[in-house]
Amino acid sequence: MTADATRMTAPDSARHGVLEDLPARLDAMADGLHAALAAKPAVEYEQDASPVFALLKQARATTMLIPSACGGQGAKAVDAVRFQAALGVLAPSAAIATTMHHYKIAALGQVAAAGDERAGAILTELAGDAQIIASGGAESMPGRDLRSLGSQAVRGAGGYRVTGLKRPCSLSTSMDMMSLMVELRAPDGTPEGYAQAFVDARAEGVAREPFWHSPVFRAAESHAVQLTDVRVPRERVFPLIGEVGRRFATDCYTWFQLLISASYLGVAGCLAEATPGERRAGSRAWTDARAGIRRLEAELLDAARAVDEGAPAAKQLNLAMRARDRIEDDLAGLGNLLLRAAGGGMFARTCFFTMLAGALNAIAFHPPQRGAREGIGLELLTPDVKGRD
Repeated sequence: MTADATRMTAPDSARHGVLEDLPARLDAMADGLHAALAAKPAVEYEQDASPVFALLKQARATTMLIPSACGGQGAKAVDAVRFQAALGVLAPSAAIATTMHHYKIAALGQVAAAGDERAGAILTELAGDAQIIASGGAESMPGRDLRSLGSQAVRGAGGYRVTGLKRPCSLSTSMDMMSLMVELRAPDGTPEGYAQAFVDARAEGVAREPFWHSPVFRAAESHAVQLTDVRVPRERVFPLIGEVGRRFATDCYTWFQLLISASYLGVAGCLAEATPGERRAGSRAWTDARAGIRRLEAELLDAARAVDEGAPAAKQLNLAMRARDRIEDDLAGLGNLLLRAAGGGMFARTCFFTMLAGALNAIAFHPPQRGAREGIGLELLTPDVKGRD
């Protein structure tokens, strides 16, 4: 990437803001956060996002969705969507990666609200030092229940021993803790259901291995994490049974769709903001792309409001999934418009524009993928959403 590209990727929201009120979205969670993040251009953060993760921790923005009763900010879904989109404009890889942190916290907050003291204790611990948590969630294998990951926690004296592999695992380098869905086993191997295990990232038996080699989202730290006979205290493993377990899974799906979609809208916004001002002026392609991004965000915010208003879980999930599908359908086309607006000169001088445009297609690879939503724990989806190809 050239020095020219580095200079041009600095946001220009004051004149041609793609997302409305971008600085306010970030500063609402931490005063001065926008200025701190905007001090470097996005192209630098796409090489190394660790400074972004450090800033988010320092500003306690990592506590955004931790309930206030547990020491967090207790933000609404609408504010979280707006925050992630804004972060994506400034640091695309960081937005994608921190989605994995926020969505799991949001779902865990519902478990705590239902009275699970262990969930509340974990959230309080995370809030105390504004820790970053990586999510050992699904690897999006078609037709496979996303709750069944092949990771096991064997019950023993005083706790569990966890063995498993998550590949890829975003935030693998910067995480303080790893949340992992596991299959519980008795000492003799008898299955005992599912559970959520919270593993200290520095624990003996936690190893990281290189995995992600694509230049797209290279700064998301999406490498492999291998857990081998890792000791986890009993209070950090809690079974997901009955209605609590079902609601946890549903909330994970809902919040993930909201936040990953917002982050990808931010990536599109980053591409738009990178376009030089002289190329934007009078560009129908750029103007149409900006209008498309705002239209998609408005639909996503409608889905977020359903969460904030306490709509039935099925309605929340279906609205979030429909918004994600619409974004998935339209983003690549918007990226093409923005490439056209940037012009051939930019295409020739830097790979940053084409990398971002290509990154917009990656939303299709996040679970639950289309055509593979049957039998994977998404019972609340309506047929039209579940059956889309």
